[in-house]
Amino acid sequence: MRNFAFTVFLSFSLVFCSHALYCYQCGDGRPNGPCQEDLDIMIKDHALHQDNGTNHTSSEYTYRKQCPESEDTCVIERVEINGVVVAYIRDCSDGINFSINASRFLNFPQDKNITTCSYVQGKFFTCLSMCNTDLCNGPQAAPNTSSSSKTVPFWTMVFLVAMSLYQ
Repeated sequence: MRNFAFTVFLSFSLVFCSHALYCYQCGDGRPNGPCQEDLDIMIKDHALHQDNGTNHTSSEYTYRKQCPESEDTCVIERVEINGVVVAYIRDCSDGINFSINASRFLNFPQDKNITTCSYVQGKFFTCLSMCNTDLCNGPQAAPNTSSSSKTVPFWTMVFLVAMSLYQ
């Protein structure tokens, strides 16, 4: 019985502690478009996400997207021609494939918290920023300590109960 209780606790802990990555998703094909300028709305999305984002429906968010398991990186791609933005993209990525294929973007370090720029075919100036935490590819709201302060004691209590059953 003790082993069963511990196994159940461990299984639930793994399920509830793991989660998919969330990124901002939008795109502009012109300078100063909403993907570059709607920072206040993105901050509202971030604040809502901090307030236990799983309790809110996806329709409550403007720019937040849950990434598929195969895409563990958030990106911002900025493409310019003659200093004019022709593409600005925030999205999920697998960290390998991007809208502009440039040799500079092929071998990134594993931590993926990086920004690099390159001229592509001597015509496009493109910058790529990659990161791997929730909504890291856009503005961040002030930290919400209330949700994390509620989560830690709950999991501590569950762990202590499970350990007492295991002994």
